[in-house]
Amino acid sequence: MKDIKVLICIIILFSSNVLLADSPLTSTPFHEKYTDVDIVLQAEQLGTINREIANYLHDVNNPVDIKAAVINALGWDINGKNNAREYTMIIYNSYVISDDMISASTDEAFVLGYLHAMDNYQDPDYALPYLKMAQQSNSKSYTVNLIYRLVKAQKAMDTDFCKAWNQVNKVYLNDDLNIDMREDARKVIYDYMINYKGYCK
Repeated sequence: MKDIKVLICIIILFSSNVLLADSPLTSTPFHEKYTDVDIVLQAEQLGTINREIANYLHDVNNPVDIKAAVINALGWDINGKNNAREYTMIIYNSYVISDDMISASTDEAFVLGYLHAMDNYQDPDYALPYLKMAQQSNSKSYTVNLIYRLVKAQKAMDTDFCKAWNQVNKVYLNDDLNIDMREDARKVIYDYMINYKGYCK
């Protein structure tokens, strides 16, 4: 009887962790389609930001889709991560985000927003204002729009799975965007998010 109770507890704990891990931000490892890029592979292997990765993310000359892949590769943890905090310390020698940081380049708000979203995927509210700013300043970027909507889908799934699908579907229906993300990477996100469409009536 005792063994059965222990087994039930293990099953419940495992199921809870799976549920927490199954979400738009945690179930879309599109960086796997960019592992031919050294900085993405390094981020995947380390899981934590270092100076080389931070400098890459901060460089205005680097493509936004690879920056997104790097952040995606840094990953997530049920207990949270601190990559956004470490990024600002490495680049700005401060843990406090200022307006000057956000306005440093068109990608900086995107980098800060997506880092925060992955660090604390269960509570994306803090990340969304930065990603909204990024979307407004780079409104034609498929990558920026998709990540912004993916984070909004993360928030929406708490109350309505259909709304989660509708968030990313806005990107799929927008023919005016510049496709600046690899096709197989886009497919990773689509193949997961399409599961939410079934909840729309």
